[in-house]
Amino acid sequence: MKLITKTMFLGHIFFVGFPCFAAVETPTFSNLQDEDVKKSEIISTLDRHPVFAALESPADSEGKDEKIVERKTVFTQHDTYPFSVGLMDVYQKAHKHDPVFQSAAFQRSAVDEGRTQAIAELLPKLIGSADYTKTYQDIESSDNNVVAAGDIDYNSTTFGLTLTQPIFHWDSIVGVGQSKAEILAAEVKYLVAENDLMIRVAELYFEALAALDQLGFAMAEQLAVEKHFELASGRFDMGLVPITDLHDAKARLASIISKTIEAENYLDDALQALQEVVGEPLEELKSLQEKITLVGPTPKSLDLWTEKAMKQNLGIKLQEYSVEVASLEVDKQGAKHYPTVDLIGRYENQDTDGSLYGGGAAGDTTDILVVLNVPFYEGGAVNSRVREAKHILSSARQGLIKQQRAVIRQTRSAHLGVNSALKMIEALQQSVISTRLALDAKQEGFLSGIYTSLNVLDAERDLSLANIDYAKARYDYLLNNLKLKQAVGSLTAEDLNQLNQWLQ
Repeated sequence: MKLITKTMFLGHIFFVGFPCFAAVETPTFSNLQDEDVKKSEIISTLDRHPVFAALESPADSEGKDEKIVERKTVFTQHDTYPFSVGLMDVYQKAHKHDPVFQSAAFQRSAVDEGRTQAIAELLPKLIGSADYTKTYQDIESSDNNVVAAGDIDYNSTTFGLTLTQPIFHWDSIVGVGQSKAEILAAEVKYLVAENDLMIRVAELYFEALAALDQLGFAMAEQLAVEKHFELASGRFDMGLVPITDLHDAKARLASIISKTIEAENYLDDALQALQEVVGEPLEELKSLQEKITLVGPTPKSLDLWTEKAMKQNLGIKLQEYSVEVASLEVDKQGAKHYPTVDLIGRYENQDTDGSLYGGGAAGDTTDILVVLNVPFYEGGAVNSRVREAKHILSSARQGLIKQQRAVIRQTRSAHLGVNSALKMIEALQQSVISTRLALDAKQEGFLSGIYTSLNVLDAERDLSLANIDYAKARYDYLLNNLKLKQAVGSLTAEDLNQLNQWLQ
């Protein structure tokens, strides 16, 4: 929300960071933009306005300058950026820098390597070998005339190549199919992470705007209460109201000052949460314009939305792939019981300086083998791994059931959330108007002695709360629309871009 934007809410004009009370304005919900307002003018107004002093009587100005400087510092901390950013700007930054999403991207890349590794199990393997041997022999006696008694030592070197081509390894064949399912699961998981990023960015963005609204309304109420406190003080001095009216106003002013400080902390935390996602400080945020298109879910039937979600929800698809991967793992581990067949070609060159029979030799050896291995018993390890894989498969199936049930609830919640927000926006809009009129009446009644100071202060608080609730209902409407699209698997960056068109 731009700090130099003038926004008028039923008689209260406030700058984000500095509000003021204007009783002469016509009640309206329009956001008015005044690009000619300069920050220096706002600072100058801050210097003149008594709200930035603490709870002091009009005659007591000790320490006032220091307190004004302190309040101005709070304001300037949120007005240091040259231009404002919208929802799409934040999302694009988060897409590049959010560690949660980047982790999902790296995981996808890692899973992609699994297919290469699975195929490699079916391809030829060529292994080279070399060894050098020093042999010592002590022949104590011999009945062979060729072999004489005595000590013999000689050196030998061997170089070899072994080529192995798997012919039948059923576990490796199943592994290739499993790697395909894992890649598809990784792709869906990446899309789930991307959708989650969109929702997280939108939630944090609108949370920051809500915090900015809350601060603005709190400061507007603070100024109004300060104005009323001065009025009550003057009427008490003239003997027109009892001292309880003055105490009520002073107590309420103290309360709203603490509320404003709390709102400032809330805003700072909300902006830090956005920075945590994008990895850098953000400029001023664009605010939501007053006129936005408010429509309910189409089609209206919740059952149709739920049916679509059960078919297209990315979380369900991810769990379905997880079940498939787990099922193939059972087959893969069970294939360890099957025989394996390999074609092996082996070449060896050996050179020796001597031998048991005397004299050295050099020669080449070439072998071609077809090797059949039949696993009869491996200590029960294969059966154990099969049971383990079956348990994991059962767990994945339960995860799918859980996800399906969660999607039904999420779809229902988002669908009802959109419809509820629409009704709340309409009701709260009327509430703000009525509360504003009630406040005007009570202010007039206070001057004529009909209402007490507490009645006016309560009306000021009610107006502030009504404004906050109205703004929050609008943000909830937009978020629930996004969550409904996420539930049915149709959420894209274009949906964020459409919301971005409603920011200014």
